[in-house]
Amino acid sequence: MPSGEQRPFYASGGTDGANIVLFWPDNLPDDADRLLVDEPIELVERLQQEGKLVWFPCEGDGAYSLRVFLHDEIPEPLRRLCKHEADIPSLIVRGTGYFGGIEYMFKHDDGSIKTDAGLLQPITIPDGVYSARVYTTELSDELFDDWLVSHVGARRKRMWDIHGIVTAMGLLGMLVAAITCAVSWKIGLGAFAVSISMLAGAVMMSRTGWYKRVAQARAEFEEAYPSYVVHLN
Repeated sequence: MPSGEQRPFYASGGTDGANIVLFWPDNLPDDADRLLVDEPIELVERLQQEGKLVWFPCEGDGAYSLRVFLHDEIPEPLRRLCKHEADIPSLIVRGTGYFGGIEYMFKHDDGSIKTDAGLLQPITIPDGVYSARVYTTELSDELFDDWLVSHVGARRKRMWDIHGIVTAMGLLGMLVAAITCAVSWKIGLGAFAVSISMLAGAVMMSRTGWYKRVAQARAEFEEAYPSYVVHLN
């Protein structure tokens, strides 16, 4: 088997079509860009059968993360949370891989990397043919909350939660203001002003040191406990 750095490889991505893949453009046929428009599922199914990509189970739209372990064992704290989903006897890795939604796949046209930044991320694994085991992880809210508190403290965690509530109320207030304006522009204007104030407060909170530390800790949690794990040998 090919040898590489003995460390986990990580990527995060997202989907608006409830389908997440790890793919390599070099593995796609020359007419893939057309096929991905005309018959994407058929193409992905074929490539999966040929060991040229990994198609992960997906519960819906949203953000997901992936860690790939090359020869290394999966750390036990993460291994306990892994649910075995599939084995791929011969997974072909060629060139730079990408993790994200099926809707962002490409062969030649890589415009989605620029227009949908963060929803499709590169992941570089040494070229070769690997035996792959694919896992999903079963993560609870309690695990995330406990991990966050242990890394940033209960106070910062509460402030993060408050920021989320303030943001949600501000956005909801904007919707209420738009609806209310149809009945009374004075009431609607007042609701709009309150909403703007709440959103401005949320923006100010997002520039503080504690907010940035919690955001960093959340990113660290996603890397330590990703949505998917792939073990390669």
